[in-house]
Amino acid sequence: MRPFFVTGATGFLGGRLVEILLEQGHSVVAVGRNKKALENLKVLGAETHACDLATELELLKEIIPHGSIVVHCAALSSAWGKESDFYEANVTSTENVAEAALHRGVSRFVHISTPSVYVTTHDQHNISETDPLDHAMINTYAKTKLLAEKKLLVQVYKNQLPVIILRPQGIIGPKDPSILPRIIRVARKGKLPVFGNGKNKIDLTYVDNVVEAILCAARALTEHHGKIYNITNGEPVENYTILRSVLGSLGIPVQEKRIPIGIAIRMGSMLETIYRMLSLKGEPILTRYSVCALGLTRTLDITNAKRDLNYSPKISLQEGIQRYIQWYQTSES
Repeated sequence: MRPFFVTGATGFLGGRLVEILLEQGHSVVAVGRNKKALENLKVLGAETHACDLATELELLKEIIPHGSIVVHCAALSSAWGKESDFYEANVTSTENVAEAALHRGVSRFVHISTPSVYVTTHDQHNISETDPLDHAMINTYAKTKLLAEKKLLVQVYKNQLPVIILRPQGIIGPKDPSILPRIIRVARKGKLPVFGNGKNKIDLTYVDNVVEAILCAARALTEHHGKIYNITNGEPVENYTILRSVLGSLGIPVQEKRIPIGIAIRMGSMLETIYRMLSLKGEPILTRYSVCALGLTRTLDITNAKRDLNYSPKISLQEGIQRYIQWYQTSES
C-alpha cells in the first residue's frame, strides 16, 4: 500500500481521515499546526510534523513520502477574515504542497475544495460541477478556494500533477467544530433565526462519507485527473427540520424568529460593509454567506462522483446526525 500524506491533519476532516487510514493499516504522514492534536495522532501510529505550509516549502519537500498519495485538507475556512490570511492559507499553501508533491513524484493529489464557490443569493437545485461560475464569489474564502483550484488545474496540464478535486458540502459528525456547534450556541440564547420560509433544502455530508470519497479518489483511474467532484450524502433535507430535530434531541428549547430572506441578505451586506470600512475586529453577527447557507436551497448533483469514482455514501444522514448527538451529549457531560 502506498503511504498517505495528509495536510490539515489536526482539523476536523483531516483528523478523521488519519484515524480511518490508520485503522485500515495504511502508513500516514500527518501535518498540522496543533501540536497537542499531532501528539494524539502520533500515539495512534502516524508520523507527524508541525509545518507551516505557506512558508516551509523545503520541509514539505523532505517529508512528503516519494510516490505517496497526498490529501490536502488544510485551509482557512471562515465566512469572514483578512484577505491576506485567506490567500496565504488557501492559495500559497496549496501552491507549495503542489510543488513539493511534484518534487516527490506523488501518485495522486486529492484536493479538498468547497461548494462555497457555488453560493449566490438565490435558491440553487442539483448543481453540477460543470455549471458556469459566472457570479461574484460570496466571500474571500470562496474566492481563494476557487483560485487554488485553478492553480492546481494549471499544474495538471503543465506538469501532469495527478490531481482530483473534491467539493464536499456541509461536513458534519463528532468533533464538528463549525456547522452544528454554531447553531447550538445561537439556540442556547433562546432564539433561532429562520431566514425565509424555513422550507429550504440543503445537502449535508457525514464526515466518514467524505473520507470514503477521498479513498475513492485515491483509487480512481488516471483518466479522471484534473476533474472536480461534488460530494454529499445524496439526501437533500429541509435545513430547519434537521436543526429542530438536533436541538430537540439535545433538549434545547428555542423560539424561532422569522426574517424575510431579502431583508436578511441586505442586513448581512450592510454589516460586512461597515466592518470593512471601519476595519472592525471579529466577524459580523450576520453575513451574506451565513444567511444564504441557512435560508436558501442549495443541493448538489453527485452523479459524476458515483460514476467516475464509484463513490457511495456509507453512513445515512439519519445515522450521522444520531452519532453527532450521542457524541455531543457525551462531550458535554
